[in-house]
Amino acid sequence: MRQHVARLFNNLPIHRKLLLASIIPLVALIVLSVMTYESVQKVSQDEEQLDSLYLTQKNAAEYMRLVVDLETGFRGYVLTDQYRYLRPFRVAQEGIEAIGRDLAGRVSGEQSDRFRDIQTLVVQLVTEKESLIRAIKEGHKQDAFHYIEEGRGRELMVEIRRQMGIFDHFEQKSVTEKLAQLTQDRTSTLFVVLGGGVFTFGLMVGALYLIARSIAAPLLSLATTVASSPEGLVPAIPVLARRDEIGDLTRVMHDMSTQIRGHFDEMEKSEAALRQLNEHLATSEAKYRGLVDHAPFGIFTTKGMQITFSNRYNQELAGFDPDAPVDPDAFRERIHPEDRERVISEFAESVRRGEPCETVFRFLHQDGVVRKVLSRRLPIAGGDGLQPVYVGFNVDITALEDLQARLSRAEHLATLGQVAAGIAHELRNPLVGIGSTASLLRDDFAGDDPRRADIDVILKEAKRLDRIVNQIVEYARPRDLAPVRFSLADVIDEVVKTLDVQLQAKHLRIQVSLSPIIGPLHADRDQVKQVLLNVIHNAIDASPMEGAPIDVTAFELSRQERPGMVVQIKDAGVGIAPEALSRVFEPFFTTGKRHGTGLGLAICRNIVEGHGGDMHMTSEVAKGTTVRIWLPLSQESHRVKG
Repeated sequence: MRQHVARLFNNLPIHRKLLLASIIPLVALIVLSVMTYESVQKVSQDEEQLDSLYLTQKNAAEYMRLVVDLETGFRGYVLTDQYRYLRPFRVAQEGIEAIGRDLAGRVSGEQSDRFRDIQTLVVQLVTEKESLIRAIKEGHKQDAFHYIEEGRGRELMVEIRRQMGIFDHFEQKSVTEKLAQLTQDRTSTLFVVLGGGVFTFGLMVGALYLIARSIAAPLLSLATTVASSPEGLVPAIPVLARRDEIGDLTRVMHDMSTQIRGHFDEMEKSEAALRQLNEHLATSEAKYRGLVDHAPFGIFTTKGMQITFSNRYNQELAGFDPDAPVDPDAFRERIHPEDRERVISEFAESVRRGEPCETVFRFLHQDGVVRKVLSRRLPIAGGDGLQPVYVGFNVDITALEDLQARLSRAEHLATLGQVAAGIAHELRNPLVGIGSTASLLRDDFAGDDPRRADIDVILKEAKRLDRIVNQIVEYARPRDLAPVRFSLADVIDEVVKTLDVQLQAKHLRIQVSLSPIIGPLHADRDQVKQVLLNVIHNAIDASPMEGAPIDVTAFELSRQERPGMVVQIKDAGVGIAPEALSRVFEPFFTTGKRHGTGLGLAICRNIVEGHGGDMHMTSEVAKGTTVRIWLPLSQESHRVKG
């Protein structure tokens, strides 16, 4: 009986043997797949619910931020009486309505009732603000001032914050519960996959063992027969009494030579197909290389610390010609000297650990342009003693950084404008009285009276205080640009003549070098002159007696297809320490000037940026300072701070 069953099994075709032997593990695999699918579905549902909870928390935080922006915009409008402060108020009001509708649709149950209470409070807050805004427009501004001074809106804000805190607490609790459920479902899924996999694997191994035994025994007998035949002779292959593929194999081996010739023909066809496939691969590689080269962000690869590939945009970020070959080591030289050591050490540490690296640094071009980038490098290969391979992405964030800096300065100027108005009102009248009284007293004393010198000190200090007040007001107040076309060379000559006394006192001279192709500048002539006068005066103060000439150069340089010019003032003075260099444009910050107010460079930068340009400074201690100013060649008339 056993031999009869074995003979029937041997006569079956191999594919039927595989089918017969795999029925049991196949059924187990189907059951396992169904169980796994159900577990995965539960995990997916948990993740979708968790995503919804996270989005609800995010929108709730944005809702509260917009309420704060609404309050801030309202106060800014009341305190300054400027309509531009209503813009944040209106934007926040629209955002509150949109996000409120979204949140109302997302929450349910007790949270829905709580959020409706919050919306009621917010509507009450907006209604109060709207009524006060209408009162201001109708000329009743005192109502709004009384509202702020008495803190009548503060109780609503406190209640809104408290209710939002409770709302966020319950949402966070829901997130925690859902995370616990997700962890439990994932563990269950893992158990189903691993346990079922082991069970199915055991069934498959048993079935494969039966098949292998049915196939391997006759093949081993056939190999023994071939090996025992004399060399150079074709062995007599015994025909096995089997009706499966192995029996067929023994019957067709005498046609081996014919089949070999057929295989040679097939190889030639395969070679032609392989050549065609290589051509397709080359075309595909060229297509994807084009995508990488023209990507709107820098892409590069490194092996260890060495750059092995860089796309065109990455070369542009570093200040190189995007179409020219670049030495990989040259990228390090283009990193700003203040950032270079930090960036190299951070990346070296990441390479040593085989971890991703993310940092922010600056590229310094040969023409002085600075590009700030966010760089992220990810390991893609390496280990086992080999140098790791990284792929990196450099994103230009210069515009974002400039926008953040301008926003910060705008907020500072808004506060400073209020302070400046108070200073001018509180100090000018007493200063006039002090100066007038001191002048009258001075005339009552003889020229050799020692008290006359004390009064001279009072007059001098009163004038200095008046000058400081004027500079603060000058820095904070907005002014209209009055652009005209003029020659930059004429303005520089006027500045040099104005500073002739200071130059002679220090035995210095100014060396002017202007590009012969530079055209007329369309800008506010007086303001540009004020900038050059301040910067060159600072260069004279920093230069030693009988020092090197102060270089003033100018040449045309376009930026983002906008024509412009660069004015560069370079001295060989004492220089500025690195820790102070980043703060030189801050109001009231000064280095080494006993009588300076720290507003000169701040006013200069405001003027330059008001013209749509920018102003940068580089310096080395004991070697000198270079101020670089870029201005567009033409512009429209508009208002500018300071």
